Amino acid sequence: MGSLPSPLSFPDEEEQKDLSKAKLDRTHLLNLFQCQQKYLNHFFQNLDLTQTLTFTQTLLDAKGTIFFTGVGKSGFVAQKISQTLVSLGIKSGFLSPVDALHGDIGILSSDDLLVLFSKSGNSEELIKLVPCAKAKGAYLISVTSVKPNALTRSCDLNVHLPLERELCPFDLAPVTSTAIQMVFGDTVAIALMGARNLSKEEYAANHPAGRIGKSLIFKVNLGI
Repeated sequence: MGSLPSPLSFPDEEEQKDLSKAKLDRTHLLNLFQCQQKYLNHFFQNLDLTQTLTFTQTLLDAKGTIFFTGVGKSGFVAQKISQTLVSLGIKSGFLSPVDALHGDIGILSSDDLLVLFSKSGNSEELIKLVPCAKAKGAYLISVTSVKPNALTRSCDLNVHLPLERELCPFDLAPVTSTAIQMVFGDTVAIALMGARNLSKEEYAANHPAGRIGKSLIFKVNLGI
């Protein structure tokens, strides 16, 4: 995935013991943001639009519920994307891969989709979930960033999210991979919003509380 010269100089052991000496350097911070921008641009420039269109159309045509799942940070992203779809009036939910194997998979049916988010595509919890979800008749879609991987080989549809590397100097902490997962999922959500011709009135009805809901309902009531 390429190498990244460490944007930060790490403190020695003596400095680590006294955090009061820790300082942020403006140049290093700017370098981090520039590196992250570069990695995000790599995603945008290399995303397979044909795959993305097929994925989005599959979600649009779903007869049942669109379930999302993932482990760790990818799981948090999956939950957020699912909640975004719900706010748009689309039947969606998050299925914990661990709880699914202890009874929760009972919610799946042959009309449902299960979207599995994973950077590596080799998460043990998701691999164990696949045959069980298939036995329920659900349509499985993997969204991964590393090739090759086990999920790609076992799911019905696969989407590759191009990842140059993580911003983390060790290329380990999922801080870029989760960013592109979120961008991908939220962009697809807005594409679905447009395809379903969601009106402002319908959106307002799904947000009765909070600043968003109150401002929209106020405008709708006034005919703005």
